[in-house]
Amino acid sequence: MASLLTIREEIKNFCGKYNKFISPVVKFILAFLMFWSVSHLTGYHSTLSSMPIIFVLALICAFMSDGITLALGGIYACAQMFSANVEIAVVFILLFVIMYCIYIRFFPKTSWIIMFMPLMFIIKFQYFMPVLAGMLVGAAGVLPAAFGCVFYFFLKHAGDYLDLAETTAEDDLVEGYKYMFQSLVENKTLILTVIVFAVVIVLTNIIYRLAFDFSWYVAIIAGGLVEIILFLVGNFAFDADISLVGALFGSILAILVAVVVQFFRCVVDYSRVENTQFEDDEYYYYVKAVPKVVMGKQKKAVRTISSGNGASSNGTSNGDDSVNGATR
Repeated sequence: MASLLTIREEIKNFCGKYNKFISPVVKFILAFLMFWSVSHLTGYHSTLSSMPIIFVLALICAFMSDGITLALGGIYACAQMFSANVEIAVVFILLFVIMYCIYIRFFPKTSWIIMFMPLMFIIKFQYFMPVLAGMLVGAAGVLPAAFGCVFYFFLKHAGDYLDLAETTAEDDLVEGYKYMFQSLVENKTLILTVIVFAVVIVLTNIIYRLAFDFSWYVAIIAGGLVEIILFLVGNFAFDADISLVGALFGSILAILVAVVVQFFRCVVDYSRVENTQFEDDEYYYYVKAVPKVVMGKQKKAVRTISSGNGASSNGTSNGDDSVNGATR
């Protein structure tokens, strides 16, 4: 355990020391994955879907805020839609503007949930997002998670509308818009996913914020188990198209990864908990203090004794003590 804590501290210290170089690289990688996921789901325009274009867009986002990165991702998806069909692009713009103006404009720190939700669905690891959002964001992550699910299912099933549009009259716009909205509202898999993710986010956050020992890890495990149960029950109740095996193993893997994330985020020593209480003119306070575990480099104090004049000097060294040149 000590070696793991030491590695953790070394990684955190390295990232803190070279943050101005590491941060743009991480942003570039994440932005690249976001644009790739949109291209993977759409890919209607060969030039926009090319790797050089995705690379340049990700390079720009490496030096931008998360809000601007999300906006560029929405513009990129709109461009892909316009290259295929105007009607479907208008619907997507409407959904994106509502999402961006109503919520993300005021809660920019939750934009990463929307940005990477489609990617998580693509790699079959979407069960990790609600647990992570419950840990880091709380109830404020419910709407972004819902928006992320809606965008994924919209982009995924956009091809179905394009196939329908080729066989119907070009001027029947009302029926086209009706079909697109119904495909979202009546999608039982989407509805079940949004409900389960919302419950898991809220439940995980409630337990995560409690003061009992190991509440963080209890919250992670409880969130993952509830996610498994709700998907198992909801899949039969809603007759949704969800792989039960995928939900089971995906939730278990989500628990394991979330534990690793929490380990790197913060580790505390519950064996040294201190409880104190004090008061002021208006309140009486009960405080529970749990010390963090920080592994630092310990230096040994070494006294070197010289045999020549009998004088002694103190020094600091990482080696063993020595007397008269002989190792003691």
